[in-house]
Amino acid sequence: FPSHDKEGYFIKSKDQTAIFIEEKGTGTPVILLSGGPGLNPDYVYPIHEFLSKNFRSIILHQRGTGKTIMPKIDSTTLSLEKYIEDLEALRSELKLKKLILIGQSWGGMLSMEYCAQNPEKVEKLVFVGSGSPSMKFVNYFSDNIQMRLRPEDLAEKPGMKQIWPGYFFDREAALKSKAAIDFSKIHGQAGINKIMVADYAAKEKQRMINLKKYKGPAFIIQGYQDPVGFAAYDIKSLIPQSQFLFIEQSGHFPWLEKESTQKHFYENLMKALE
Repeated sequence: FPSHDKEGYFIKSKDQTAIFIEEKGTGTPVILLSGGPGLNPDYVYPIHEFLSKNFRSIILHQRGTGKTIMPKIDSTTLSLEKYIEDLEALRSELKLKKLILIGQSWGGMLSMEYCAQNPEKVEKLVFVGSGSPSMKFVNYFSDNIQMRLRPEDLAEKPGMKQIWPGYFFDREAALKSKAAIDFSKIHGQAGINKIMVADYAAKEKQRMINLKKYKGPAFIIQGYQDPVGFAAYDIKSLIPQSQFLFIEQSGHFPWLEKESTQKHFYENLMKALE
């Protein structure tokens, strides 16, 4: 990925943690939430660049990722509640009544939790390859990735680098992006994923009840070959007004697939934000 000029600032969250906020562009503010949980936000920079041409694109560096460095990672410093407080601190910093949230993968799941707790503070939800409101998708997510891997992938040591091609429809695009990524820097601080996934699972029941209260617009952008599979339908079952924007020949990262797929993805993103 091209090196990115981080134009940003820190805000203080409710517990006084300094959260790094990165911005580019002018116009309507849109909040871009990256995945993992625990991935550094660099991999969504192409989306950030694209959005900045028409919007004020804002990336919140989630706790323990990017420039939001935590003194320690444990359940006292990290929880869904804290992540929600960080988003609230950003909303208050931006002086906005409502947020437009664009969540990729785990970022979509975080958007749902925020929306479940604050349905009146969300203007619009845009999901890009999001996981589901429940933990149902984990039953097949990993299988869908593993079934696409070849012996040469499995020869790599276990980790994101090994399974990377399993996220894609187009193997050539997968290998091209894989060569461009420094996988030693793809993850934030250690231990985030385990804590946040457990907390998301623990709050599942309440989230699924509360999400039904959201009556605003929602768009589900998903590749037909995305390993998150039927998560799109799980979201629609709770947010029935959601609109599907499917992308042909696309996996989990449509903006990194072949050029025609990228074009289709960005068209869908603009449609969702119109």
